[in-house]
Amino acid sequence: MPAPSGQKYTARLWNRAVRSGRRLRADALIRRLLRNAGMLLGGKAAGILFTLGYLAFAARGLGLEHFGTLVLIQTFIQAVGRIVTFKAWHAVLTYGTPAWQESNTSDLRRVLWFTLKLDLAGALCGVMIVVAGAGVAGGLFGWPDDVVPLVQLYGLSILFMAKATSLGILRLFDRFDFLAGYTAVAPIIQFIGSGIAYWQGAAFETYLIILFVATAAAGIVLTVRAWLELRSKGVLTRTPDAPKGRWKPNRKVWRFVWSTNFASTLELSFTHFGTLCLGAIGGPQAAALYRVARQIGSAIAGPAGLLMPAVFPELSRLLHDGDLAVLRRYVFRTMLLAGIIAGALVGGLAVAGGWLLVVIAGQEFLAAYPVMMWLAAAAAVRFCTLPLEPLIIASGAPHRVLAVRTVNTFVYLILLFPLIGQFGVVGAGVAVLIARSLNAACFFALSRRIFLRNQAASG
Repeated sequence: MPAPSGQKYTARLWNRAVRSGRRLRADALIRRLLRNAGMLLGGKAAGILFTLGYLAFAARGLGLEHFGTLVLIQTFIQAVGRIVTFKAWHAVLTYGTPAWQESNTSDLRRVLWFTLKLDLAGALCGVMIVVAGAGVAGGLFGWPDDVVPLVQLYGLSILFMAKATSLGILRLFDRFDFLAGYTAVAPIIQFIGSGIAYWQGAAFETYLIILFVATAAAGIVLTVRAWLELRSKGVLTRTPDAPKGRWKPNRKVWRFVWSTNFASTLELSFTHFGTLCLGAIGGPQAAALYRVARQIGSAIAGPAGLLMPAVFPELSRLLHDGDLAVLRRYVFRTMLLAGIIAGALVGGLAVAGGWLLVVIAGQEFLAAYPVMMWLAAAAAVRFCTLPLEPLIIASGAPHRVLAVRTVNTFVYLILLFPLIGQFGVVGAGVAVLIARSLNAACFFALSRRIFLRNQAASG
C-alpha cells in the first residue's frame, strides 16, 4: 500500500491532534464538574444528615398527625414561593455569561438588576397570596382556626426565598466552594432548633418559628455573599473605559424567563402537589408518610442532582464557543456519571431503607418504605438525564422544556388521583415514576435534535 502523501499525512495528524485536544478539553471540563460537584456534595451531605436529624426530632416530638400538619404548612408556603418566584439564575447565566466573558460589566449589571426586580416582585406577590389564601388552605387541609394566623406570619419567609439572582451570581463566578457550605445553613438551624424543641417538649408553634428562622438566615447569608462577590469582581464599580451597556430585556428575554418560570412551576406537581393532594384526601398522616418518604428518597438519590448547578454554566460556555464535539462528549460523560451515582445510591436505599425509616422517624413511619422506593427510582431516572434539560435551556429553547413539562404534568395529574384512590400513598409514587420516565424520553429526543441541528449548521 503506498504511503500517504505529505499533505494527507499532515491533515491526518492535524485531525488527530484536534480530536485529542477536544478529548482533553472534555476531560478537563469533567474534572472541573467533579470538583464543583464534589464541593457541593460535601455541603449537601452535611445538609442531608442535619435534615434527617430534624425530621427525627420533629416527627417524634409532634407525632404523626401534628407532624403531618407541620409538613402541609411548610409545603404550602414553599409551593407558593416556588410558583411566584422566577428561576432567574437561568437568565443570569444565559445572558450574564457572555457579558462577563467580554468584560462588559455594564451589561452584566443590567442583567442582574433585571433579575433582582423579578425576585423582589415575585416574593411580594407570594406574601400577599399567602395572607389572602391561608384561610382557604386551612379549610382544605383541616387546620384549626388558631393555626391560620401562624401560617400567614410564616408566609413572610417567602421574602427570603427570593434568592435566584444571588445563586446565579455565585454560579457565574464559579463559587461552588461557598455554595457547598451554604446548602447546610438551613438544615443546621432546623436540626439544632428542633433538637432543643424536642428536649423541652415544645409546642407546635415553636417548630414553625424554627423553620422561619432557618429560611431567613439562609437567604440573608446567600444575599450578602453574592453582594461581596460582585464587589470583589469590580462589577459594582463603574469605570469610564468600560463598554457601554446595551443589554435590554426584549421579547426574547421575557419569553425565556417566563418559560423557565412556568417549567419550574410545573415541577411543583412532582415535589409539592403530591404532598398537598395526599393531605387533602388522606389527611395529615398520609402527608407525613409521603413527606418522610420523599425526603429520604431524595436524600439518597439526590447527590447525583448536585451536578445540575455545576453543569449549566459549562453548557452555556460550550454553546457560546460552538465546540460541538466537546459538548457532545461532555453531555454523554455527565449522563454516565450521574447514572452510576444514582443507581448505586438507590440500590443502597433498597437494602437499608426500612431500617432508616425506623431509626429516623419511628416504627409508625415504616409504612412509607414502598412509596419511598418508587420515589427514589423516579429520582434516579431524572438524574440520569440531568444535563439534557440545561442543554435545551442554554441552547435558547426553554419553551420546549415548558412544553415537555406541561405534557408530563398533565399525564401525572391524570394518573395521580386514580392511583391514589387505588393504591393509597404508594399510588403517588407510581405516578411520579411514570411521568419522570416520559419526561426523560422527551428530553432525550429534544437534545438529539439540538445536536443534529448544530451539526448540520457547522457542517
